[in-house]
Amino acid sequence: MESSINYKGESLELCEDFIDIGYMAENIEVTDKQGETKEIRRSHPDRSMTLLISFPNASDDFIDEILKIDELLSHIQVPLHCYMIFDKEYKEQTLLKNRLKKFEVVLDTEDEYGNMYGTKLVSGTLAGKLTKSLFLISKDGAIFYLDMPSDLEKPFDLERLRIELNKAYTSYTGVGCHG
Repeated sequence: MESSINYKGESLELCEDFIDIGYMAENIEVTDKQGETKEIRRSHPDRSMTLLISFPNASDDFIDEILKIDELLSHIQVPLHCYMIFDKEYKEQTLLKNRLKKFEVVLDTEDEYGNMYGTKLVSGTLAGKLTKSLFLISKDGAIFYLDMPSDLEKPFDLERLRIELNKAYTSYTGVGCHG
């Protein structure tokens, strides 16, 4: 995965650590809209999958894409925990939460998601924010699919996400490869 991200002609750098497909996902602590600490677990007793998505913010540049992803996932019939993660400074989380059907909006207040998943921007005008990223975590807690565009203006590949969700749901073996 590239460590350089582009946004409106500016080159931004990501933190050095990165988690990749096939590796066990990390449990992370986040803060919900009530300010309570919550742990997002890599696996669940009900064998549901987890989807972690981050954006630098929910400005006009990203809001349409956020709502489009939420609409797609609101029609998914398989057990899926969906989290929209923003950096610790995101102030409009309540407004966004009221517009989303499927996602729980949380903040990466301890920088765990940014640092452990390699999604934290460390340079440029978006330094300290999270890059645009999507991690699908399988039922056994391993990273099954990821999408982290090197250009933040490029949308996520939602058709590919739909395919990967189906593959992850039907190909579960019960054993992770790096557990």
